[in-house]
Amino acid sequence: MQAKQQVKIAVMGYKAGSVKYAKYYAEHPAIQLSGICDPREEWAEHIQTTVYRSLPELLAEQKPDILHLALPVKEHLPDLYIAAEAGAHVVCEKPFGLLATDLKQLAAICRQHSVQIIPSHEALFRPEYSDLARQVRAGVIGSPGVVHVRRMMTGEEAYGSRLPFSTDHRIEPIMTLFIDEIEFMSYLLGEVESVFAQHIRKERTEYALLTLKYECGTIVNMEGILGYPSPATSEFEMAGNQGIIRSSPKMSASVEIRRGGSEFSLVSPAFEDAIDGFIRSVLNIAAHKTEPVISLEESWKTAVVIQAAAYSASNGQAVTMRSFRLTDGWWRDA
Repeated sequence: MQAKQQVKIAVMGYKAGSVKYAKYYAEHPAIQLSGICDPREEWAEHIQTTVYRSLPELLAEQKPDILHLALPVKEHLPDLYIAAEAGAHVVCEKPFGLLATDLKQLAAICRQHSVQIIPSHEALFRPEYSDLARQVRAGVIGSPGVVHVRRMMTGEEAYGSRLPFSTDHRIEPIMTLFIDEIEFMSYLLGEVESVFAQHIRKERTEYALLTLKYECGTIVNMEGILGYPSPATSEFEMAGNQGIIRSSPKMSASVEIRRGGSEFSLVSPAFEDAIDGFIRSVLNIAAHKTEPVISLEESWKTAVVIQAAAYSASNGQAVTMRSFRLTDGWWRDA
């Protein structure tokens, strides 16, 4: 029997977002890590593969099936166009930083070249979230009414060694804390009707609170802390008219592994990591030309909600999504 051909994946980005995926792809039996584009020459020497400084050169020489783009928000758009026109599917960190006109143009290029832009949505494959989706869709708790989400991260997990660009900056912490959670809740509940947000920063600690009202009537409260002295954790409680679903590390503790200093990890012997489920879905898209679980347009809508939340936090007013418009250039300052 002929061996199954590996999917060729290349990675472009800076150290913080790229090393994890490059190492994962290099070790995956179904994937060939076909190259790395490391514009700042800061991390690629740690991975055994061909290193490029130019994305067009990488795409021309290696012809990867998929490009994983792990760049800052303000740098997404030009490379999305380059990769799509070269015929490569693109896994892209959220949000895409697109205006509505950008979205339409990029979607047209993708259709022309038969490629997909795949939002990086590992949250959908977290065991607790995938189980929540199954339970809700099976009607176990009836109609969801109120959801409480709590998200905590260390400053290093969020920003590395740097701080946000200014004390008035609200988009970045809100995006870092809640982008996955908002996208997941929208995947489950539909369109956001309105958003209200608060944000407080003190030295290296940031606190954000969001209240989202969905068109289906569900209210989602999100609380987040950056600078919390523990590994990144998420917990939630969803109450419906027939029951409640809860998930918290305190209720179902995984095995905790510590290796000197601040290096630690939480491992559940019962479940695969979220990245495994996500990459399996990416490989399926490449092999069978299926649609992503979260579409380009749906992920873009999450980016608009994030900006609406930052706008709300800056002026203390709730924002109605039907009357809110994405302003030109906001992601280039993010």
